[in-house]
Amino acid sequence: MHKLFSLTLFIFSLIFISTPALAETSVKLTLPPASLAKWYKPENKRQVWLHTMFRLRRAMQAVNNYAIHNNQAGMQKWADKLNEDYEKIAEMIPEWKNEIKPRLLPELKMFIESNDIPRVKATLKMIKRTCNDCHETYQAQATAIYRSPEYDDIPVKNINGNISNFSDEMEALSISVNQILIALEDRQQSIALQASKNLKLQLNHLGESCNQCHKDEQAPYERILGSATMQRLQSLEDNILNKRIKESRKLMGEIGVTICARCHNTHRTLSDLREALVN
Repeated sequence: MHKLFSLTLFIFSLIFISTPALAETSVKLTLPPASLAKWYKPENKRQVWLHTMFRLRRAMQAVNNYAIHNNQAGMQKWADKLNEDYEKIAEMIPEWKNEIKPRLLPELKMFIESNDIPRVKATLKMIKRTCNDCHETYQAQATAIYRSPEYDDIPVKNINGNISNFSDEMEALSISVNQILIALEDRQQSIALQASKNLKLQLNHLGESCNQCHKDEQAPYERILGSATMQRLQSLEDNILNKRIKESRKLMGEIGVTICARCHNTHRTLSDLREALVN
């Protein structure tokens, strides 16, 4: 029993407790140019940059596929598409005009026209290398800055039903979780029961905020706060009410993994990185 309880405490300490760490080394991240912002939401109505990158990847794959099958017409068609989007990079982000190698595109076209398949493939690899070099330098930062939500802008109801903010409600969730664990340890049934009810209400309120980002999507909500979660929370109340301490602790461990850790792994990592980069 003590082993299980220690494991539960360890899980929640990882989720809810953060302490400063002294690092012997530092990592320097290069921020992407500010001009990139206008090609992402919310400054742009569409995710223009993302779709440009998707088309580039698709075109390179198509040229390579047709090169494998020695299909010259297919190579020419997709090389034209590749040329169009590759040249857009410098137009969209002038700061990156020296990061790309547009000379490779007429070379690719020349090798396709002469049906020189080995050189077509070699040139494609060089084009891909320019993409990979940029991704290695900027992709993680761009993803964090432009593709992760700002939780401060998302309203969440507190336990009294009043509008609060994400930061305060995450702290309130942590308090409820630890209050349950403390009360279970000290055999304070009524306190543990009330804290479990508070936790259930807080998670319901949190779930109401999901549609701010997940428009009309049930799958993300169901995976973390759906019927299985509600059943666990109800079982927790029932076990506390019937003084089944061991079973209650086990359920708290499951809740820590299936709700807290699962949500944090999906949302918090990018959010924390974005916070560090933007502020």
